[in-house]
Amino acid sequence: MEIPFTRECTTSFGRFRVKVEPTNIFVGGTRYCVNMVLEPEITWLNWLSTDEGGCEMGGAMIRTERTVQMVDLAFTILRTYFPERTVITLMDGSGYSWTGARQTKNKINFVNGYVVLYGKTWYEDRFGATMLNPERYQAYREQVAIGFDDPSRKPEGFSFGRNSEVEPLYKESATWREFIEKFKATYQDDKYKHMLDWYRKAVFYILNGMEVDQTWVIDLSQRPKQSYEWVHSGGRKTRRSRRFTFSSYRPIQDMEDRSWALRLE
Repeated sequence: MEIPFTRECTTSFGRFRVKVEPTNIFVGGTRYCVNMVLEPEITWLNWLSTDEGGCEMGGAMIRTERTVQMVDLAFTILRTYFPERTVITLMDGSGYSWTGARQTKNKINFVNGYVVLYGKTWYEDRFGATMLNPERYQAYREQVAIGFDDPSRKPEGFSFGRNSEVEPLYKESATWREFIEKFKATYQDDKYKHMLDWYRKAVFYILNGMEVDQTWVIDLSQRPKQSYEWVHSGGRKTRRSRRFTFSSYRPIQDMEDRSWALRLE
């Protein structure tokens, strides 16, 4: 198929609109929810956004596992039409978002926020992302392995700011891991709303002052390719449509969806 083009395709998890240009790839439904930017020497995952809905042509909600599948579909399109591009560099600012008092917009980012809760970033967990610098990534993983269970990493005094309601859980815990597990069990689906004022500082103590590198990459050779089929704009599948069939999608732990925002869990 000659580039540029805009087509619809069907998959096992929904119907999507795909736009392929020499320097951009978009995937979504009534609006585009994934964008990759193709520069001469680098391929960026520019943004991923499901919080406004409209990511699937039929109106299906794209959450949890479907979010990962939709992104993998975008990666599959990239690999089909630009096979020389084998690495994705992350630059999007995705996170768990909600509207607070007085219509203020709040967000827990996919890097530090997820590390506090699960010991890894969201992209690291769901897509096997690593830091661009392998030595720094190894050092980061070593700090994670130590920081959650070493009592010396948990200061006696710690300010939670406007989230002071969680302080009793902190005081009765010996390590960060003990506190975080109690915190998640207590606040469950509302946990993100109770960590806005302290999660970045917690990462600082857990990683012993090491800053989480913001340059992350995804090796596409480690991602499953999604099967898809092009359809005519009128809704019919092409008579001789080119069908892409690859190994089945690797299962991941499903994430609850009780928010309009792109969920981290």
